[in-house]
Amino acid sequence: MSDAEINAAERALAGTDWSGATVETSARPVTVVHSTRLPALLSERLEAEAARRGVTPSALVREYVEAGLFGLAATGDATVTLRLADLHRAIDQLARDVA
Repeated sequence: MSDAEINAAERALAGTDWSGATVETSARPVTVVHSTRLPALLSERLEAEAARRGVTPSALVREYVEAGLFGLAATGDATVTLRLADLHRAIDQLARDVA
């Protein structure tokens, strides 16, 4: 910041009464930004779901990532999502192995 910007900030705060202020003593968790490119349709669906739930898209992505990374370990749920083509490939390979 330039000296002029600092002086302007000090002038803006000069009349502020801080006597009723409280000091925040709890530490906030450290967050890290991960930039991800999404196809437009997926982005629109993410934003629509976030709006439906009344949360931000960032909060929804955090929820999905947490569920994806920790959901299986925490619940013991063995449900997985895979592409249909991969499923067909695995079935075809099993059929070849049995024959």
